[in-house]
Amino acid sequence: MATIKDVAQRANVSVSTVSKYINGGEVRPQKAEAVRQAIEELDYKVNPFARMLKTHKSYSVGVLLPALSAPFFGNMFAVMEQRLRQEGYHCTIACYSASHGLERDYLKYLISTGIDGLVYIPERLTAGEYRELTMGRAIPLVQLDRMIPDVDTDTVLTDNVDAACDAVCWLLDQGHSRVAAIMGSMSAFTARERLAGYLRALERRNVPYDDALVVEGQFDFVTGYQGFEQLMALPVRPTAILTTNYDTTIGLLTAARERGVRIPEDVGVFGYDCADVFSMMSPTLPTVQQPEREMGRMAAELLLKRLNGWKGPPQMVRPKSLLVGIDRR
Repeated sequence: MATIKDVAQRANVSVSTVSKYINGGEVRPQKAEAVRQAIEELDYKVNPFARMLKTHKSYSVGVLLPALSAPFFGNMFAVMEQRLRQEGYHCTIACYSASHGLERDYLKYLISTGIDGLVYIPERLTAGEYRELTMGRAIPLVQLDRMIPDVDTDTVLTDNVDAACDAVCWLLDQGHSRVAAIMGSMSAFTARERLAGYLRALERRNVPYDDALVVEGQFDFVTGYQGFEQLMALPVRPTAILTTNYDTTIGLLTAARERGVRIPEDVGVFGYDCADVFSMMSPTLPTVQQPEREMGRMAAELLLKRLNGWKGPPQMVRPKSLLVGIDRR
């Protein structure tokens, strides 16, 4: 059976170059082609179990998140996976679909597979549940987009409170007297922070709170669609609505189109995420754009730092979101 040294000798390159090629690293095209041909000619197969015994590492990273269908999560994962692959790590991914039971089960499963580290977008788990499920398997963890209070780990979050506050303040400053909000489940850290931002904006502009103007559901199409129907059925309708993720924005826009409600002429809308999509509307839909690609890169870098042996205190980074498609005059 051919070894990595045999491949290096046949390709006339170093063993480290072969290793980098196999693990998805950057290799000069000429050398990459020589390594590829050598692997094919020698029928070389990577033995992951032998590598695990030698290094005491599986070179596998778990990724636990609500869903990959949402562009926000998909964009974060794509960048994160690419960066981890450059360092020889492969991702084992699980989606829990907003189910508390699945979130518990998949966390327990991923830990049991011998992963070296975990990137986790939590929703319903408590600190006690997390410690129970990971007992005896203390692995590097990066919490991404959301966090479990009292689980002190490296964390990447956006400025949810400030972003939601700025968006609602902008709507109020445009003359809207009744600004509604369609929120995700309050079990999600991001939903709680965005609600806090909404409330802060009302306080800053001395606008009284009306609980009829806040719709809680899931971060999904149905919540956006039904939330819009609910708000339009109020005796006094909102003049503008903040949605809090891409799927709820699409659900709202679909319901508005079916009802013949014009946006922004009949009701203003401030969307969340995927500003490139909403910029194609006429007029452009103002949108909170989170730096999802930067978030994925940051999560990968924090995890790699731990996997390479760094023992420093947990770090929290909070990249800024942008308000896109607004007139700042």
